[in-house]
Amino acid sequence: MRRFINAVRPLLILALIMWMLRASVSAAASDAAAETVIVEASRLPDAEAAAPFTLRVVDAEELRNAPELRLDDILRAQIPGFSLFRRNSSRTANPTTQGVTLRSFGPSGASRTLVLLDGIPLNDPFGGYVLWSQIPPAALDSVLVQPGGGAGLFGNAALAGTVFLVSRPVASTSVALEASVGNHDTYELFLDGTAVHQEISIASAVEWFSTGGYPTIAPGQRGPVDTNATADSELINVAAEWHRNTNTSFRVTGRWFDDSRGNGTRYTRNETVGADVSAVLTESFPADRAELQLGVYAQQRRFSSTFSSINATRDSETPALNQFNVPADAVGGSIVWSMEPSAAHRVIVGADTRWVEGETNELFRWDGARFISLREAGGQQLFAGLFLEDTWSPTDKAVIVAGLRFDHWELFDGSRTESDVITGARNVGSRFGDRDGNEVNARLGVRVKATEDFVVRAAAYTGFRVPTLNELYRPFRVGNDVTEANASLTPEHLIGGEMAAEWQATETLRVSGTAFLNRLEDAVSNVTIGFGPGTFDPGGYIPEGGVLRQRQNVGLVIAPGWESTAEWQPIPSLRLRASYLFTHPAIDEAADPSIESKLLAQTPEHVFTSGVEWTPTAKWMVNAQVRYSDRQFEDDQNTRVLAPFTSIDAGVTYTISQNASAAVRVENLLNTQIQSGRTADGVISVGVPRLVTLQVRWRL
Repeated sequence: MRRFINAVRPLLILALIMWMLRASVSAAASDAAAETVIVEASRLPDAEAAAPFTLRVVDAEELRNAPELRLDDILRAQIPGFSLFRRNSSRTANPTTQGVTLRSFGPSGASRTLVLLDGIPLNDPFGGYVLWSQIPPAALDSVLVQPGGGAGLFGNAALAGTVFLVSRPVASTSVALEASVGNHDTYELFLDGTAVHQEISIASAVEWFSTGGYPTIAPGQRGPVDTNATADSELINVAAEWHRNTNTSFRVTGRWFDDSRGNGTRYTRNETVGADVSAVLTESFPADRAELQLGVYAQQRRFSSTFSSINATRDSETPALNQFNVPADAVGGSIVWSMEPSAAHRVIVGADTRWVEGETNELFRWDGARFISLREAGGQQLFAGLFLEDTWSPTDKAVIVAGLRFDHWELFDGSRTESDVITGARNVGSRFGDRDGNEVNARLGVRVKATEDFVVRAAAYTGFRVPTLNELYRPFRVGNDVTEANASLTPEHLIGGEMAAEWQATETLRVSGTAFLNRLEDAVSNVTIGFGPGTFDPGGYIPEGGVLRQRQNVGLVIAPGWESTAEWQPIPSLRLRASYLFTHPAIDEAADPSIESKLLAQTPEHVFTSGVEWTPTAKWMVNAQVRYSDRQFEDDQNTRVLAPFTSIDAGVTYTISQNASAAVRVENLLNTQIQSGRTADGVISVGVPRLVTLQVRWRL
């Protein structure tokens, strides 16, 4: 409690400072009283604040018309470099592999990217990954993706970028229904309703999703133990907003979800049950050209997962690990003050805090009849930060953004115990020393409109990420490949920069190119430390063909890259787009010289996406998307190659009336085999096959 009070204290101090700032600018602002200006304090990147930094926007129409069912697949098809840790869709992927990466920069199950829904973090408190099944695309108004930017206004976890999810606004009373049915026993139902009465508005949404899935092992390698990777999820979301007057609003949101998955064999399954609640108070001061926003939130997660060891002929499966209870809780808050002290400046100042507690309780060492060992490991984390950013427009053709952020972090109460299930005797009892640190990060960006059609911009930034409780304390297993935790991991640190040019060649053609360079120190990576058969400490017994890895800090990763996009609308009914990403994140320094110059695992060097949208009549719309991903490596040694692939998604939508439509959608149209994993003994995991769905929408 003392630590949490110390974390909240900066918020209270900042509230007083902001009140003083309001008083100081009040007189100056009143001189310009004839002009009413509303300045938002949501920390969402607006047109000016985001101008020097790369920003990709997927609007409601693009979300609604996309051929893909799940949000991560929509973003993957439109934004090169957006991916989860592995090539799998979140439809069936294990939640712990759903961490987000941008610009293919150091994929990690823990995610080096912060994902926010209406300003509230969605990253799992314990593991850092994002469970995408809790974010139905139909519930969103837009998605803003900002690769790079470093710590920026958000601090820890935003190291490689930030994804902003914006909910649909509640403007009127309405009811909407979306229903989909497809092959592989796939079903989805989304129902939302909104009600507006005077100053009160209420929005509720329910989603149910189920898929019978598909075999995750490549044809020809499957055995009797292999089954489909399945998924079932439920989501309930309720939000209420009170507009006390035109300047004051108070919003409360609650959500509950249950996500259960089969992981591709008879024994392996996982389940996540979660609940979030948040409250946001927003107060605008038009006379002062300012806005104050106070937000608090709480998150609860309960995760369980089973792992197994499989023999070479895949006809025998042995329980290897049962993580029967992995609870995690988080509490956080922020206070943000935004103001325009003059016509040329917009200033955001604020503070935020986040406390996390989590542990893993797991049974291991199967003796042929039962597990004989129990492991308990976990700890707590605390983050508190202060930030200041100024967006300055010295002329109508130039924008300069300068930001500074200070963070304090703590790791404490870390422990790991192992005991005998039968006797209760403790075999391992480790308490890890408390650690803390301070981080100072900054970013600077400039955007200049050289001509009416040509814009150049440049930005530099730093960032950091403290390892998650999952990386510090929770081991995991994929078949016979075991990855151990590491309680000694240290924070990652980023120095990055980019330069870009944007050219509006004609009214219908726009092209842009961005060169970037990232330098990541102490990157957390899964490093190979042993090969089976054999018994290791840590790790235990590794069977023949298996590999033991441990999460370790790699000395230095250098990642240069190039990103380009083009959008062309040759006729009003036809729109074309294409994007290309090259990146080469290579290990420059490491304790193990054998992995120096190697690419980070799960990183393709070349990614290409393109799309076409055709509306031959007012009622018909046809679209298609093509995605190419280069080869990538499964392991840090760059010995296990995952082949390149090209996939095509397509859809046809018919507008029945102003309130109803129907669509046929096909994902992976050519049924391309997408290699998503490769074990040391050559067993290949594959991604989602062709999925055909019929969707009906209705809104009143």
